Amino acid sequence: MQNSQGLNSQQQSPAVDSRAPAPPSRFEVELEFVQALANPQYANFLAQNGYLEDERFINYLEYLEYWRKPEYVKYLIYPNCLHVLSLLKQPLFRQEVRHADMAQMLMDDMYTKWLGAGRYRLMQTESIATDKATPGEHVAGDGAARETPLATNGTSHSGDRMEGIERNGVVKSESS
Repeated sequence: MQNSQGLNSQQQSPAVDSRAPAPPSRFEVELEFVQALANPQYANFLAQNGYLEDERFINYLEYLEYWRKPEYVKYLIYPNCLHVLSLLKQPLFRQEVRHADMAQMLMDDMYTKWLGAGRYRLMQTESIATDKATPGEHVAGDGAARETPLATNGTSHSGDRMEGIERNGVVKSESS
């Protein structure tokens, strides 16, 4: 049977594909967004595009604090996103993160902290291996930390960009 447009009535309504993925849940969307904050370049993007000047967006960042609760934090793969979330609630940081060098400095700080934690784990592992070695047995590594050069892009970062911005619970000032 054809309608006035020459189509069969069976062709008018497309069949719903039951194999189509369901839209992401609010939990999934918020988890993805919070974890994206672990990338300082994303914070830079948000600042450059005016999101950090919108009071509604600042309120949304405040709302996302629930991710610190144990029942939610266990889902985070990149826990440093919570540090960036805290930084984004500071007006001075929201202004400064617009600058690419500030985002790079934050990335370098995160990398340095990660690298330091890696060295600490390496020293612990080597120390345990040394403690378990029998007398006269050779153990790879001497338990000393190895200096690993940081990967940088050759740019210097202005220390004054961090002036007044809270880092690890301490406000940096010229006297500190």
